[in-house]
Amino acid sequence: MRLNSTGLLRPIQISIAGVALAVALACGSDSTTTVTPNPEIGLIPTSATIAVGDSVKITVVLPPALSGAGATYVSGNTAIAITRTNGWVIGVGRGNTNIAVTSVADTRLTTPFSLSVTP
Repeated sequence: MRLNSTGLLRPIQISIAGVALAVALACGSDSTTTVTPNPEIGLIPTSATIAVGDSVKITVVLPPALSGAGATYVSGNTAIAITRTNGWVIGVGRGNTNIAVTSVADTRLTTPFSLSVTP
């Protein structure tokens, strides 16, 4: 806001394009950068509660280009749950843990599966 000639505040109007140009010039940039979001990894289900001795199957949803390689499954606490390479998780002790599910083709893609194991 700025003061006008009567001493009252008046809004300052700026152009978004002008701000972008000013930022680009101030940063010494003369090109446009396009940001492409990273692909995501999905789980079905995203969490589960099972009893000791029971199991649950995690289905991984990967982008088509990465789906052929599959995923790895790593238990955060093997005293609570153990994992199998095919996505099965088995409850072995009471408690809560996360299973880290990671794309084999792109290990930057990882997501937790929350598991509660009851007696």
